[in-house]
Amino acid sequence: MNELIAKLKEKSTPPWNFAFFMDTALYDPEAGYYTKNRLKLGKEGDFYTSNHVHPVFAETFARFFSDVFIKEKIQTAICEQGAGDGAFAYHTLSYFIREKPQVFKDLRYYIIESSPYHQRILLNRLDEFRDCVEIYASLSELREKVPHFDGIFFSNELLDAFPVHIVEQGEEGLKEVYVEPVNSSLHEKVLPCRNEEVINWIARFGPDLPPGFRTEVSLEMENWIRETAGWINKGMLVTVDYGYRNEELIQPERKEGSIRGYYNHEMVNDPLKRPGEMDLTSHIPWDAYEKIVSEEGFNFVCHERQDHFLLKAGLFSFLEEPSEMNPFSKEFKKNRAIQSLVHPGGISSSFQVNIYGRDLKEAENYSLFHEDPYQIKKP
Repeated sequence: MNELIAKLKEKSTPPWNFAFFMDTALYDPEAGYYTKNRLKLGKEGDFYTSNHVHPVFAETFARFFSDVFIKEKIQTAICEQGAGDGAFAYHTLSYFIREKPQVFKDLRYYIIESSPYHQRILLNRLDEFRDCVEIYASLSELREKVPHFDGIFFSNELLDAFPVHIVEQGEEGLKEVYVEPVNSSLHEKVLPCRNEEVINWIARFGPDLPPGFRTEVSLEMENWIRETAGWINKGMLVTVDYGYRNEELIQPERKEGSIRGYYNHEMVNDPLKRPGEMDLTSHIPWDAYEKIVSEEGFNFVCHERQDHFLLKAGLFSFLEEPSEMNPFSKEFKKNRAIQSLVHPGGISSSFQVNIYGRDLKEAENYSLFHEDPYQIKKP
């Protein structure tokens, strides 16, 4: 903690708005959580993602992507931002080379990953696909090579880690949560909100907060959407994350907002408890997200809970008949993973899949909207 406090003081005089604190705690090159040389994902890390349940998660998305490429006749290119340890990329590429070689032969897979630690992991894990994979530290760096993008832009649990401001509706107006050091620890300090960008965000996107309620304001999300959307010439923006609609944000159980920490697979309600040592996340404000994407000229394709999307996209087509009655066989393990991805109250019930497109003509004909999830043929 002392290292992070020193970094915060080095950058600016306290108190610090929460977005500044969160950005430093997660992304500082030396003290930030994501930039440290340690495992963050999977059993030995601090949290799981759906990618780590089984390769079938990525394979189901790859099946959907293939349908889009073929029906839209767009360039076979995927850009994934925040690829982490490369699980999604690896299993997606493996699916294409195994099941859709006609798609794979022309496929380009761009990765945007800011963490040098994860870049090294990606280079090693995706080495067999080095002829079609390119890794960049930022979208601006990628745009120097590819000025405009045709294809599918994918992210999974990216936006929830964007730094956010925290606001609170007071009796006499909007307040903002700041962070200040007290001895060797960090504490909140609530002050009148003077940030015009934050005030305008609430006015434009909501929610209409009752007195005493808090919510997060993701100015960085808006900047990211506009930059990313401006780069996509023709294609699809696929965002997988957890979020709320405005009416959900003002329910009594969310009075304190949605900012949380994750450490060693346990949720930490106090985001100031382990600064620089744990993940910090907040739920995506989907109403704001969709309004901004629409303003950038994209059209709605679908917004589904993740388990519902996976079913419609053909998850059950990956079920396998066990060759032996061994509960530890690969067929049994795969089938159990498929079950876990759609189990009520399981990991997928907390996530949503949001899809918007630009200049797409065949969306209404996607198999996603027509196949019977329980009668789908093998991939």
